[in-house]
Amino acid sequence: MTENRRFDQDRLQEYRKSVRLFGIRKGKFLEFEFTMGCEELTIELVMPYAAFKEFCEVNHVAEITCAAAIRADFDRLRGEDNHAGNIIQLGDFK
Repeated sequence: MTENRRFDQDRLQEYRKSVRLFGIRKGKFLEFEFTMGCEELTIELVMPYAAFKEFCEVNHVAEITCAAAIRADFDRLRGEDNHAGNIIQLGDFK
């Protein structure tokens, strides 16, 4: 069973993965879309920042974009005062 799971994880590495942040609930839960490969493979998720950060690292997300309207709130959750554009640098999660 473990071997099959490892194979499935390796197969998923081929797909480009991206995240689009579009909302923040109650000042602490990030609302985002996770896309793997093509737009047909998109799901919406909600989770706190620490879980979001881990999710992006574990899933090797290639690009993270953030709606301009929530960028200041997102930076506050990260503990930064950046507000620079709508692309989030992947190094921010290391």
